[in-house]
Amino acid sequence: MYAISEKFKNYYSVIEPKQRLEILNSLPIGEDSSFLRVLYDERYSDHTNKKRDNIDWWLWRAICLNMLCGKMNLFGSRRRELNTICAELRMNDFKHVAFLYHEYRNVARRYLSTCKSAGYASRFMGLSPANDNQKVVKACSDIWYMSKGIALLDGVYDKMKTWCDALYDELIDFDPICIDEYKKLEGTN
Repeated sequence: MYAISEKFKNYYSVIEPKQRLEILNSLPIGEDSSFLRVLYDERYSDHTNKKRDNIDWWLWRAICLNMLCGKMNLFGSRRRELNTICAELRMNDFKHVAFLYHEYRNVARRYLSTCKSAGYASRFMGLSPANDNQKVVKACSDIWYMSKGIALLDGVYDKMKTWCDALYDELIDFDPICIDEYKKLEGTN
């Protein structure tokens, strides 16, 4: 369902924007590579016009989804923000589902690459650092809330299915204990 040509696998395996652009520029010109260029430009652009290069807007929107999951839906504000994010992440584009799935996995991979840093999941204002297991559990929780958690909370799982599948698949590749942790999170819903 999410199969793509072998020639794009290297592009999706890299998480650094500059390296991805180099690979993208080396791809043969065609409809698929043109679509990848559009995705690249949408993802790594300065949406807030602060004159910054290589801002990963999609990664930021994933973090926003995590925050939205814990926010009250006062006068439909959470749902409006969720709809805006879904549109920005092209969740209604059913023509390019395979490319979007792999782009979403890349977003998750980039997020998870930060989850093993020293300060991630620390407690008590950073005075109590987390061990490796605690970091993985926290990463699992974050991914669940920014995907299936918010999708189920607002009843838009069908709309976000590709996003949820991609983030889950990347999470499961991140660490073997994520399977059990994810099941625990699903049980709390």
